[in-house]
Amino acid sequence: MTRTALTAVLILVLCALLRIGLVDRHGLWGDECFSLAMATGHSLEHPADRADPAFGDFVEEPGAVAPAAYSRYLEHEIPPAGLRRVLRAVFLSDTSPPLYYLLLYGWTLALGTGDAALRLFSILWALATFPIIWSLGKRLGGEAAAAPACILFAVSPLCIFYSTEGRMYSMLLFCTVCMMWLTLRLWDRGANAARFILWVTASAAGLLTHYFFAFVWIAAVFWLQLYPGRFPRKLSGASALLTALLVLPWYIHIPESLSQWRVTGDWLTMRRDDYHPITTPLSLPWRFWTYPSMEWMLGGSRSLGWIKAGVFLLLAVATLRKLSWSLFSSSRSLLWIWLLSPCLGMAVFDLVRGTYITAETRYALAGMPAAFLLTGIGLGSLGYRLRAIFIALIALLCLIGVRGFYQADHRSYQNYPEVARLLAQEVTDSDLILVHSVPSVVAGLARYLEKAGASETGVRFASWVGQLGQRRVPEDLEALAAGQRRIILVTTHDVGEPAPEQDWLEDHATLLETKQIYAATLRYFTPRGSHRFFRP
Repeated sequence: MTRTALTAVLILVLCALLRIGLVDRHGLWGDECFSLAMATGHSLEHPADRADPAFGDFVEEPGAVAPAAYSRYLEHEIPPAGLRRVLRAVFLSDTSPPLYYLLLYGWTLALGTGDAALRLFSILWALATFPIIWSLGKRLGGEAAAAPACILFAVSPLCIFYSTEGRMYSMLLFCTVCMMWLTLRLWDRGANAARFILWVTASAAGLLTHYFFAFVWIAAVFWLQLYPGRFPRKLSGASALLTALLVLPWYIHIPESLSQWRVTGDWLTMRRDDYHPITTPLSLPWRFWTYPSMEWMLGGSRSLGWIKAGVFLLLAVATLRKLSWSLFSSSRSLLWIWLLSPCLGMAVFDLVRGTYITAETRYALAGMPAAFLLTGIGLGSLGYRLRAIFIALIALLCLIGVRGFYQADHRSYQNYPEVARLLAQEVTDSDLILVHSVPSVVAGLARYLEKAGASETGVRFASWVGQLGQRRVPEDLEALAAGQRRIILVTTHDVGEPAPEQDWLEDHATLLETKQIYAATLRYFTPRGSHRFFRP
């Protein structure tokens, strides 16, 4: 084995180990539970009056039930639902295209719907991305750039976080780098049937994985029109048209799908406290390295962010001295367009739609590989010793963030297995667990309660999804809690929905204690003047 091949293998092993170590370390959070619901053909976000139990749609049970009645939304039915059910669930509930869920459907049929199985699907897409990053680095900066770019891909905290997320982001990265690799191949060597078909396939797959793939896809088409190389403009236009025709059967229904009411449909219009209309969009490319909401994972110190900024500033100066304008050559200009296109596209989207998606770095992830490649090219231009020093510094700072993942006992400030274990130890058949949240979290908590053995105690479980408008106080509280000694109200991930049941209980019952497990608040209520709630 050559030294280059050995280096690639070692970096790939590091890439795999850093991700596999996290596969089952934390419980699923709400969005990951949502992925399982879609892949098993269960719609969660539809209006209550459109729910059809025959199609596995989420329905709030009128009375308290065993947790299994809600955890089933994250499992395959017997016999399993078909692919049409998956498409229907995505159409009704999600604002993303269906390809990821269709592939996850087959994956979970084969390997099950466990936490590790879900996340391994994402990890495999990330590992499949690795050799393409290497090839792009070698093409644009030589072997000296390929290894640094892949090291950055391997150790980046943001990349590791979303490579182990049970969502479509790893698959999005894979489709993006494939499409860009083929773009350069067509530019270098011209069109043949195989390259043409593969480019169209990668493009269509990306557009059917995430709608914001369109930003980098448009950037690639624009670049090919600007610098056609050996791929004539007519052919690049024809390939773009063919791609559009392939995705049209789904995309033609986007207006109808996006116009539908959803339980969490308003969350993109919720302004974050740290949002700024100018600095937030401008900071998107930099957030590929220092994701602000992950500061707790970087040792809890802003000083590390400043250190990292200093290291990258010095690297930028050294790179510009070495490469000068060659950093913006025709082929490398593709990287700059690739990096900036999702950031610009998201900023325009915010202006047009009145949303705040530029505050969510994950929606710009399609541009992240370009950041690694540009940095790799810069590192590859330096002398061996200086390059090694910079790589060591950047990798060390990144691994501090990765260490935070391993030390944390939650994901996205949600630890539903711990909530479930605590409740399973405390509840009896005279208790009601009432969950005020969105359907995906209701199903997720029920799932972990089942795993913790809460059903064996005969505990009663109920959901309170305020957005559905199905519950009333005190009538539904009486139906759910009649004869119970305690109500344990769990409020978490409510997406800004008020909790009138909590207000009523605070006014008419006794609050014994409150417990906080990250984003979940547990309030223990007992009746006033009686041993049981709502006794005649």
